[in-house]
Amino acid sequence: MPTKKSTNSKKTATSKKKKPVKKKETVLLTKEIKVLKESLTNIENRHLRLKAEFDNYRKRKDREIIRILEYKGENIIKLFLPVIDDLERMLDSVNGDPEYSGENVVSIADGMTMILGKLLKNLREVGVKPFDSIGSQFDPDLHDALMMQPSEKHGEHEVISEFEKGYQYKDRVIRHAKVVVSTGQQKKEKSVK
Repeated sequence: MPTKKSTNSKKTATSKKKKPVKKKETVLLTKEIKVLKESLTNIENRHLRLKAEFDNYRKRKDREIIRILEYKGENIIKLFLPVIDDLERMLDSVNGDPEYSGENVVSIADGMTMILGKLLKNLREVGVKPFDSIGSQFDPDLHDALMMQPSEKHGEHEVISEFEKGYQYKDRVIRHAKVVVSTGQQKKEKSVK
């Protein structure tokens, strides 16, 4: 019987040994590992790009929101500018017309002056200010030229008069000044004999 046991133990030992992996399978597994590593690298790179794009998007939106909040009152301010224009025109017509020289008219003009002053003061406090155009060079970023006319007193492209004042809100022009621009001196035609 002892011989039988030794044969049995040999069988058990060989059955416990691993089967040798074929060379073909090793090559296939190596290729598969390489493909999976490349796929993982691509996914990681795509993830980094998406993260960077999202960060850029978030920063852009933050800047946009700050800009919107910074100029949030611009539309309301634009509604008041025609009122200021009307008050200024009324004052100009009352002050320049001798027909309106009575005591009541003077008190009305004084009241309008106070209202206009208060309105302009409040607008200045929130960052709105008119800018002067008369005598300055025409600037398309500040002015809208409604007319051009020759002038011996003014140089070429110089603003002669203003129909409506221009206004800035903080650092932005919210209304261009409507102006008359000089074409310079009128050229005299030579007489033909």
